[in-house]
Amino acid sequence: MLLSKLSWFDMSRLASLMLFGRRKEAIKILAPHMEAMGLVGLAENSLQVCTKEVKQVFDVLADEQNWPVLIHCTQGKDRTGLLVMLILFLLGVDVEAVDEDYRVSEPELAPEKEDRMKEISSIGLSEQFAVCPPDLVPSVHTLLQEEYSSAEAYLRGIGVSSDTVDFIKRKLLVDASQVEAVQPDGFQGSSLQA
Repeated sequence: MLLSKLSWFDMSRLASLMLFGRRKEAIKILAPHMEAMGLVGLAENSLQVCTKEVKQVFDVLADEQNWPVLIHCTQGKDRTGLLVMLILFLLGVDVEAVDEDYRVSEPELAPEKEDRMKEISSIGLSEQFAVCPPDLVPSVHTLLQEEYSSAEAYLRGIGVSSDTVDFIKRKLLVDASQVEAVQPDGFQGSSLQA
C-alpha cells in the first residue's frame, strides 16, 4: 500500500537499499507517507489495500493445526492491533471494549518508549508511531460499518469463506452459561462469568 505512493525513482531507491540490507534507509523513503497518514490512516488504508494479506491471516486461523496462534508485530499495537480488532469485531465485541483492550498496550510499552523513539525518529517518524491513538479503534469500526456494514461482511468481501468465519467464531466464542466459574483460593466475592 505504501509502495503504491512512491515514484518510480523512489521505488528503485527503496529496492536497492533493501537489496543491500540497508533497511532503515529504505524505510526513510516511506516515512513521509506514513507520517502524513498517521496510524489511523495506515490502518484504514491497510484494510482497503492489504486484503490479500488479511485473508492470508484468516486462512491461517482457519486451520485447526495452527492453534494455539500467536499474532505479533514489532510493538504489538499496529498490525497486530488491527488484526485483533478485526477478530474481536467479528466476534461481536463492543467497540468500547475493543478500544479499552487496544489501549492497554500503551502503558505496557512505556518502559521501552525511549528506545523505540530513537529508532522511530531515526527513520523519520514522530512520536505518533509510539503511542496507541485514542481514535484508532473507533475509526476502524466506523470504516467497517460504513463501507462494509460489519467486520464479517468485510472479511467475506475479501474472500474469507463462511466456513472460515464460522470456524473462528466456534473456536473463540464460549457460551458463558456452559462455563463453570472458577474462583481463586480464598476469593470471597461473587463469581463472574464471561
